Amino acid sequence: MLLGLALGVPVLALAGLTIPGPPSIEAGVFIIAMLLGVIGCLVAPWRNTRPLLMAALVLGLGVIGYRYFAAADGTTVHESTGPHGGEARWIDRIVPERDVALGGSGLLLAAGLMPADQPGLLDALRDGYSRMEQAEGPVPSAVVGTFLFGQTPEEHSLLRIAPPRYEPPEGVVIFLHGFMGSVTLLCWQVAQAANPVGLDVVCPATDWRAKWAEPDGRRTVEATIAALRRQGVRRIYLAGLSAGAIGASRLAPDLDVDGVILISGASPQARRSGKPTLVLHGALDRMTPPEPARAYARRSRATYEEHAEAGHWLILSHHEWAMQHMRRWLAEREGLGGIRAE
Repeated sequence: MLLGLALGVPVLALAGLTIPGPPSIEAGVFIIAMLLGVIGCLVAPWRNTRPLLMAALVLGLGVIGYRYFAAADGTTVHESTGPHGGEARWIDRIVPERDVALGGSGLLLAAGLMPADQPGLLDALRDGYSRMEQAEGPVPSAVVGTFLFGQTPEEHSLLRIAPPRYEPPEGVVIFLHGFMGSVTLLCWQVAQAANPVGLDVVCPATDWRAKWAEPDGRRTVEATIAALRRQGVRRIYLAGLSAGAIGASRLAPDLDVDGVILISGASPQARRSGKPTLVLHGALDRMTPPEPARAYARRSRATYEEHAEAGHWLILSHHEWAMQHMRRWLAEREGLGGIRAE
């Protein structure tokens, strides 16, 4: 009984964070399974609760099994272990990212640990996950793996978002995640700008602190670039969000890349890269205020675009605006200046 409670109650408490989501069907079934398990443990000294515990086990394993097989790949979302494309990690296939992201964001907002600089963040997350689910179905996610499991330059979760094609792409966007870990939705959102221009999006993972400019982060990016070059990729663009953008701004001068995209972040210490650069920022951002990004854009002669009504999460809350600017900029770099940005 004590073991069941010790395991079940914390997991049930974490699952309860998904209630405001509201939870996905998978999370809902998992919550029911955990409730049955906890109830079974509580009444075990007085009743035969074996059928209750068996039902909890069957439901829990059923959810895990469904996620494992259904979320192996989406329509365009594919996961492997980088940098060389090994088999995807099992944990990345069983986690319903929508529930984790909504529950975690709601908790951080309620606790005051995340500035509410963008009213409607949870609505923007719900909308983003709805759009991705309609397009992709269940998808793998490394968001939990970036917190619980090691991500090293030699072995890390790697997302690749690529439309079906016969020929390998000539150009790829490498997207560096932010402080909250490797979130499939954000990688997929960047692909909505890059894929129509003929570019794949590759999203390596480091740990949740997203210290891309530190030795391990740098080696992960360098290994990703080297692997893409061996595959025959001719043009590589480095993009990043928040802490990922700060890291990208510091790494770019020393990397073999053809352009840089910074979203909601830039380092005050970053040197001018000498490469074509696009900077997107929200004027209401309090997590990474816009002034360092403005200063970086001025000294780097970058293209700077600022949305007057957007906060830190403009890539979701104002995704049409962000994708329009990214798509147009990438199209110009790829020699497709006449492409429609809408």
